[in-house]
Amino acid sequence: MQFIEPWSPYAGRTSIISSGRRPLTSAFGDLVSCRAGFPPHELPGIFRAPEDEGENDAIRDLVRLRADHLAATFVTGRLRTFARPLGGGEAVAVDALMWELDDPLPRFATGAFNLEQWWDAKALPTHRLFVDAKEFDRWLAALKPLGFLTNQQVEEIVDPQKRAARAVAAENIAANHPEDTDRHDRPVHSAPPGAGPILLDIKEVSELIKRSRSTIYKMEAKGEFPEPLKLGASTRWKRDEVVAWIEEQAARRGN
Repeated sequence: MQFIEPWSPYAGRTSIISSGRRPLTSAFGDLVSCRAGFPPHELPGIFRAPEDEGENDAIRDLVRLRADHLAATFVTGRLRTFARPLGGGEAVAVDALMWELDDPLPRFATGAFNLEQWWDAKALPTHRLFVDAKEFDRWLAALKPLGFLTNQQVEEIVDPQKRAARAVAAENIAANHPEDTDRHDRPVHSAPPGAGPILLDIKEVSELIKRSRSTIYKMEAKGEFPEPLKLGASTRWKRDEVVAWIEEQAARRGN
């Protein structure tokens, strides 16, 4: 066992090799680089900087969010992780349960943990952590680009009740229309393979929600209705988003 200074693995290049696997620090460095916008070798300095309730703390919080995101994929089994004794030896699969942590950040800071006391961040590490290289590359490549928050996302941050209502609506759609739910439990609607989402024009939306066209446009302008897609001179709504909106209204009324 040996002490590893937190964030020191990111300070310079390492040549840790494992067949078909990448060191956790290497994978997390890539995630930080593409999602937080700075190179991983800056991490040691970021976490040495004093707390300031400003930029330093904001950047650390951003890194923590990235760690939580990646740890969540390990917990659900979407990405496999492995442990190998420090210094070398046989790599063994890490049970997803071992990622059930209140705070996974210390594990990302060192890229190692104590296999016998996996829950104790203060225990001296015995094993280095690795990620399945191909699975991680596919996962990272599939991440959606970051962009501005939509009106709906902002609403859910400001108003937890709306977030809860939308969660209940999604559950209702899944329960009432199981055939219209994808593997991530998000409502979808049947369409021929490769046809994309079902789109509705304003007349069809009006008939579906029983509101006038002018009311729909007013609600959309206020951010109270799903945002439409602009297709040239035409305006279309995704049917699954409209159905989710209907279920949300029912959930908020307690129906």
